[in-house]
Amino acid sequence: MTDDELVLNGSNRSAERAMPLRIWHCTHPRTASNLLAKQFQNHPLLAPKEYTFFDACMFGPESRRDWTAKSYKPGADQATYQKGFDELQQFLGRIEQEGKSIFIKEHISFILDPARKAASSPLPNDRLPQPCPRVVDETVQSTAGQTLVTERTNPSVLPDSFMRTLSPIIQIRHPALSVSSRYRANCKSRGPPDIFAVDYLLQDLYAAPRMVFDWYIEHVYPNRKQIARGAQSWPLVLDGEDLVNDNERVISAICSLANLDIQGVTNEWQPVSEDVKSKQPVNVQTYLSTIQSSSGVIKSGYKEGDLSIEKEAEKWTGEFGSEVANRLKEIAEAAMIDYMYLSQYRI
Repeated sequence: MTDDELVLNGSNRSAERAMPLRIWHCTHPRTASNLLAKQFQNHPLLAPKEYTFFDACMFGPESRRDWTAKSYKPGADQATYQKGFDELQQFLGRIEQEGKSIFIKEHISFILDPARKAASSPLPNDRLPQPCPRVVDETVQSTAGQTLVTERTNPSVLPDSFMRTLSPIIQIRHPALSVSSRYRANCKSRGPPDIFAVDYLLQDLYAAPRMVFDWYIEHVYPNRKQIARGAQSWPLVLDGEDLVNDNERVISAICSLANLDIQGVTNEWQPVSEDVKSKQPVNVQTYLSTIQSSSGVIKSGYKEGDLSIEKEAEKWTGEFGSEVANRLKEIAEAAMIDYMYLSQYRI
């Protein structure tokens, strides 16, 4: 292997997780990910970075959205994946010089390769996927000092050279909870969505998080697949139900794996005032409603094994009507396949 290949495939970092770490909180909608982010937000050894690619995904010229969303932030319509990536790299450089680790929260749906997204659909989809944005890692150079076009085999739009440097925490939650929660939040923030659209369905499936997990165990952590549930190993799989109902154990496991002092974790906080919330965009108020109104961890009340899509669907009928309830049930059942696969590896 040449020096250039060594840098390109990232083996100089992936062979061992040296400090400081680049923790990627690989999130999925409505999985209690805001709780984990909140608890590590003020850790003295961590620097948080959230949703770097949100604007590029939602509003920029490379947006995968079929609808035109009005940006609530000036300049968001000019955001590109390359700009977001360069910004993230600059942030990493500054923070790592301080000796801190980075806690990067990013929905996989914001950075998923459009072709991988289209291929993950369990339903016929005759639309051609949009071109994958080209993102170049300027930190990867040849021996001649020229920037190389970096390899990309991972399911995101970002180069392998960068993805190999990350230590992923992949967060999931039982579809009986996550699917209905996302629909409910969409209704409150933007009005009832078209839940029969293929794009809506794909947002609820765990196909993309599974792609991320499988890529890491094939290319970066080849021994991970043989490690049983409960083991502390990258890529770490975290269930939102475990986080809310067995918080101390889960947080302790993460701190142990990441070599973080558990005393730096936040367990109590002040609720966000109504005055502050009233000035937030509606979608922010909606999606952060639980964490902003809380003062600590709130248990869900479900015990492992109690959750049933059939039972939850009965509640959805009363809340949303039979047509929506039946569709949510179909989506939740479709999401169960990849959820169960990932669940077998969860801490």
